[in-house]
Amino acid sequence: MKHFDFKFLRVWMVLWCVGVLLPVAAQGGAGSAEVLQLIGKVNDYWQANNSPKVRAFWDNAAYYTGNMEAYRLTGKAAYYNYSQQWCEHNRWRGANSDDKRNWKYKTYGEGQDFVLFGDWQICFQTYIDMYNLNPADYKVARAKEVMTYACHLDENKFWWWADALYMVMPLMTKMYKLTGDRMFLDRMYENYLWSDSLMYDAEAQLYYRDAKYIYPKVKTASGGKSFWARGDGWVLAGLAKVLGDMPEDYEHRAFFQKRFRELAQGVARCQRPEGYWSRSMLCEEDAPGPETSGTAFFAYGLMWGVNHGLLDKTEYAPVIEKAWNYLVSTALQPDGSIGYVQPIGEKPDPTRKVDAKSQAPFGTGAWLLAACERVRYLDGSVEDKNSPSIKVEVKNTTKDNRNDVVELEAKTIFEKLGIGGGRQFVVYDGDRTEVPYQLTHDGKLLLQASVRPASSTELTIVKGQPADYRFTSWGRVYASREDDLAWENDRNGWRAYGPAIQKSGQRIYGFDVFNKNVPCPMLETFYHSELTSYGLQDKLRKAGRGGECAALHRTLTYHRDHGYGMDAYTVGPTMGAGVPALMEGKDFVYPLCYKEVEILDMGPLRFSARMAFAPVQVGQDKDVVETRVITLDKGTHLNKCEVTYANLSEVRKVAAGIAVHKSIPDAYVMNKKLGYVAYADAMDHPEAMNGLIYIACLFPENLKSVEYVPMAKEEVGAVGHVVGISNYEPGDTFTYYFGSAWSKYDMPDMAVWQENVERYGRQLKTPLAVTLK
Repeated sequence: MKHFDFKFLRVWMVLWCVGVLLPVAAQGGAGSAEVLQLIGKVNDYWQANNSPKVRAFWDNAAYYTGNMEAYRLTGKAAYYNYSQQWCEHNRWRGANSDDKRNWKYKTYGEGQDFVLFGDWQICFQTYIDMYNLNPADYKVARAKEVMTYACHLDENKFWWWADALYMVMPLMTKMYKLTGDRMFLDRMYENYLWSDSLMYDAEAQLYYRDAKYIYPKVKTASGGKSFWARGDGWVLAGLAKVLGDMPEDYEHRAFFQKRFRELAQGVARCQRPEGYWSRSMLCEEDAPGPETSGTAFFAYGLMWGVNHGLLDKTEYAPVIEKAWNYLVSTALQPDGSIGYVQPIGEKPDPTRKVDAKSQAPFGTGAWLLAACERVRYLDGSVEDKNSPSIKVEVKNTTKDNRNDVVELEAKTIFEKLGIGGGRQFVVYDGDRTEVPYQLTHDGKLLLQASVRPASSTELTIVKGQPADYRFTSWGRVYASREDDLAWENDRNGWRAYGPAIQKSGQRIYGFDVFNKNVPCPMLETFYHSELTSYGLQDKLRKAGRGGECAALHRTLTYHRDHGYGMDAYTVGPTMGAGVPALMEGKDFVYPLCYKEVEILDMGPLRFSARMAFAPVQVGQDKDVVETRVITLDKGTHLNKCEVTYANLSEVRKVAAGIAVHKSIPDAYVMNKKLGYVAYADAMDHPEAMNGLIYIACLFPENLKSVEYVPMAKEEVGAVGHVVGISNYEPGDTFTYYFGSAWSKYDMPDMAVWQENVERYGRQLKTPLAVTLK
């Protein structure tokens, strides 16, 4: 049996720091930049090789706690989208039983009636994280139902196994932050006291996995106490997460801090010389060889403790460095997979093979947690009181009041702050109020600046941990609604139709419009209500109650305004609200619905996506492929659209425009001088009191003409298009802007809409000036 003498360890740590710690610290940003690359390599590998359509049980849910941490640090849209797909697949629920009389928790169980069992509750952590970014009540409804019910039971023996202290304890602090109800903190404390009294060994400063393993019921090969690494890893990581969310003034916080420090000491004592923790923490002979999940959770917890001032860096740095070296030199495989993860179990089991090919979602999730905390550890970005500050001056030389999203080179900010990258800084305005920001896929830092005419404002950037900013501009693919790509900001929403629509034979080519009269995101609510109505109508029909369907549909559908907006725009085989199309004579060559889409940027200030379309024939060119990149920033009515055409052999006319409907056939404006076309649309039901949609396409350069092009025959009420036309040369990019506004929100009439479009055109030519000081 291998042991460390802790007194010797303290002396060795001090000597080690002279030779290793200082050089590591000196690497600073370079080391953290490399770790950020590894986070991308590992998480990209996992997501490329594993479907998000898996159950919400602990084994998968633990991965998503790591994935959300990776998203929080990097802002990478793909990570958010992957979590979104998993949440949707599981309908934002854990175990599905609705019969509270049979809800279970006293034994292990994977059945749908184990609603109160913590392994079915860890999923709620990710649901709440997702809700905090993009609120919609249905996302946290089940979490509130289950956890409130559990807290009102006269019972505190829910967490009878060590894993639960990661599965559920952090959920309780998240529930407190979600609801503001201290009941969740107090019940967490009561439940933890019972768990602690059952499983904590004060001499070893470690937790038994559960009551079955308490000494002397189970002994190691050498006759000692048996502690399971992943079990104690769950506890240390869980305590870190709890302390991170717990109010500083919570009356029992000191108890949680005390246990965290004690457990850290117990963990550090039994690290193996190679940097890992063996499955049997005090007796490696029980299950020889390295193990990654426990090691990663320990590394995460220890670095979190140092980063937040609970653990002394000088004392714990040697342990941390050896653990990290194991995680990147042994656990991390060349292809980006994480190996040496003990399979699902509850003890140090020598019969279970653990090698480089031993992978599991919870192992990858634990590695991601450790890696994200490693970045902050290297950069000192959690509590750096001596952080350099960067002053950003944003100057407005125009006569317009400006509220623009501005861009800086993120790399420059990273270098000036001495960090390797990621969301490791905070932006403040002149009143010391935190300002949301965004890192983009193409290396930009986005800030929104509100600047009065002919004046300037100053922002300050310092190292720190930013808040989780709620989305304003965002979007996603709604696979359950025929692959709609829908996106929105605080002004309006839009939709592009995808492969499922095209496969169905429906002829819908143009951009659709969602009207909004609230600034917060509403697409999730729109789609949830609409899709819920579909399901309920099917149930009614099957039950012979088809007559109730129409009334039910009206109460839920997004085709009616329920106080926050609606979809009341018909697209059909037209340009709709602004798509581009190559021209042959007076005819438009539509690429139909998008074939593939990649979301590039996901809020809070900018949404962008790249759509690729199936090949079409244009003249003699048979395989012309259109690609569109759509960009929508907070605070604007207009999207930027950048269009390219591959395999085009000659110059062609390209147009973008708006369908004109017979309900108001002459309500369009063409302004060649200022480069735009606009239209006031009466929407689907002109007889209803739905107001008007104002639509526009703006062409800042290379506009050849503006025209009204009548249709050969009427299509879904459309009789023509008002378009702007340019020449497209092979290899070029056709850039224009399209957008809309609603008379029932912020655009009272067509004259104001035209003024808005014209002002936007002026501002494109005179952007805000951004200077670093």
